[in-house]
Amino acid sequence: MPIHNVPLTRHVLVDTRSPEEAREQVGRIFCPHFLTPKERRPETFHTRHHSAPQLGYSVNYVAYGAEVEIDPGQLTGFFLLQWPLRGAATVKCGSTRAEAVASATASLLSPTLPTLMTWHEGCEKLIILVRREALQKQCEALLGEPARPVEFDVDVAMKSPTGELLLRHLQLMRASVEGEVCAPEPYQVLLCDALTTLLLCSLRHNQSALLEIPARAPAPKAVRRAEEYIDAHLDGSIAVAEVAAAAGANLRSLQTAFKSTRGSSMSQSIHNKRLDRFRAALIDPDGLDSVTAIAYTVGLGHLGRAAAAYRARYGETPQQTLRRRR
Repeated sequence: MPIHNVPLTRHVLVDTRSPEEAREQVGRIFCPHFLTPKERRPETFHTRHHSAPQLGYSVNYVAYGAEVEIDPGQLTGFFLLQWPLRGAATVKCGSTRAEAVASATASLLSPTLPTLMTWHEGCEKLIILVRREALQKQCEALLGEPARPVEFDVDVAMKSPTGELLLRHLQLMRASVEGEVCAPEPYQVLLCDALTTLLLCSLRHNQSALLEIPARAPAPKAVRRAEEYIDAHLDGSIAVAEVAAAAGANLRSLQTAFKSTRGSSMSQSIHNKRLDRFRAALIDPDGLDSVTAIAYTVGLGHLGRAAAAYRARYGETPQQTLRRRR
């Protein structure tokens, strides 16, 4: 892979040809593990690990060059969505085995299941680490009750509709950490919320049957209470699970109620409120004079998507609004 195509080059944490050093350094980023090169040609071993920590998750690029066996046991504290960019790996998680192959199959590792992997020569992956508490909290918010630890089926079909949605979301997560300025915390929370919801509602796991049971309608005042919470916390990060808790409703029923009463999802409602703040800041004669800086200040993290949404909502670009102020 040409160097300019390697992800996260601003976030290089490990670059070594020593298996011992790789095991130690990668273990600090993920978890302690056994790492055993299987190649007879030691010159092919070259570990690279790029990592960008975010709120509730991290975005990672990992490659070993040579074929290696990786035995972390149980991950304990996190889920790992491993998206092959090149090559292939054999992944066993719990009693399930999968062949993860670039452009075909990704893998999703659960923290409570023992894991054993063989990365074949030339395998390179984009990896999203999701903190266990973030995903478990989202599952319980969707259910509206405590839940057993979530355990996913290990294989993810990359060419399926869910796989294509995941790819688009991974591209957003990657873009959010590859710019010169890190995305603001509200946008990080939005990305984490969206990913955990997509994983829980679209992939098979041991709580899937419960999530398929229709949620009860929330109390009539739930949407109003949710909006009051959103308005009170718009200056900071807003997790949808916390909105649901404040509204006294489970997350699925609250999402349905937003669509039926407000004509948009709860996340879209939050986004629209941030767009309104974006416009007010662009018009403010005493405000910042950079569209990007203003967007980040109000919690909008992807400038291209924010600009497109802004134009659709107000009929002009953010730059045009800013120029009128001047």
